[in-house]
Amino acid sequence: MNRRQVEYLFTAVVLIVLIAAALVNLGYVLGHTQNIPQPADNKTVPANSTVIQVLGYQWAWQFTYANNTTSTDTLYVTVGHEYTLQVTSKDVIHDLLIPSLGVQVYAVPDHPNQVSFEPEKTGKYIFECVEYCGEDHYLMRGYMVVSQ
Repeated sequence: MNRRQVEYLFTAVVLIVLIAAALVNLGYVLGHTQNIPQPADNKTVPANSTVIQVLGYQWAWQFTYANNTTSTDTLYVTVGHEYTLQVTSKDVIHDLLIPSLGVQVYAVPDHPNQVSFEPEKTGKYIFECVEYCGEDHYLMRGYMVVSQ
């Protein structure tokens, strides 16, 4: 085989592999779209849990508390009390991560998600968006302030 024939053979093999992979993936997607798990029932809030509405937007987090007060990029909670964050997004997909609590939840437009947690000790803990959401993604961080 000359060099040109080797290049044609290599190109053909690569195309066959790519087309086969595309067909397998297409078959999987078409056959499994009805089986995508739905999020947990966002109307079920644990008893004695305080609900905080969380809105992610480029490039900040807004928290709305039960008394209708709001804060931006700072989440205020008290130790030993259970909270439920109901999280959504105004624009693109975000992902709220509070590493000290092991809490992570996606903020998706028109698709509310929720997560519950109970802080165990006082302090000031960092949180951030861990889903790339645009040019100033690095600005989407703040603090969770846990008081007595």
